[in-house]
Amino acid sequence: MKQIDYYQVLLVDDEHFLRQSLRRRFEETADDFRVVAEASNGQEALEAMKQHDIQVVITDIRMPVMDGLALAASIHEIYPDVRTVILSGYAEFEYARKAIRSGVTNYLLKPVSEEDLENTLAVLRMELKNLYELPDENAAGKLGAEESVRRAIRYMHEHYMEELDIGSLAESLGFHSAYLTRLFNRYAGETPLKYLTSLRIEAAKKLLRDSTLSIADVGERVGYPDQFHFSKTFRKTTGMNPSAFRRTQGKIEKPETPTS
Repeated sequence: MKQIDYYQVLLVDDEHFLRQSLRRRFEETADDFRVVAEASNGQEALEAMKQHDIQVVITDIRMPVMDGLALAASIHEIYPDVRTVILSGYAEFEYARKAIRSGVTNYLLKPVSEEDLENTLAVLRMELKNLYELPDENAAGKLGAEESVRRAIRYMHEHYMEELDIGSLAESLGFHSAYLTRLFNRYAGETPLKYLTSLRIEAAKKLLRDSTLSIADVGERVGYPDQFHFSKTFRKTTGMNPSAFRRTQGKIEKPETPTS
């Protein structure tokens, strides 16, 4: 198994601004992945791969000279160990899904959300760990890592009702967010963001069942001060919006106090 310090990433997009935005997102989210090269089309990307020991390529679909799917096919043939992730807009969504059959590991919808990026990185880590060995993440070993995860879980249970994000959670425990994500994936089987979301939604379900708080108040009490974001997350997690969930549980929203 080859030992490396971090996974080297190549970003491929004909829009410079989007490449820079995604590069910053990597710097904020993952310290075990590092963007080492950029290209504006598939042909430039293949040239860059001759100069760098790339493990991951993240490429847009529509580009001049050589598009993302042609690039993915070439990478699959020439560099079978390299993992490719396709970037796509909603109009290209089905097109990107079909690319999975062509050796593409995953796809990301633009604009790339923190949750989608973390989930994709988790998939990449699972695949790459069989090919590469990174430096020991925790000198204290397995027991120390498991204790760190338990501490993170306790912290989330105590603070989920606050405006808590993974970066601040990791910082409160003295970690980098990418390191915490790696530990969580290894010992809890999911990302800390997914765990936190599940914790908040379960708490919201209980409030929706057992109280007459407004939807906005329920969201605020479980860490979502923005009602739209709360409803969107609740629906994505449960398949229904908060009001519909409350109706199925035999509760109704507290009526507005009539004004004179």
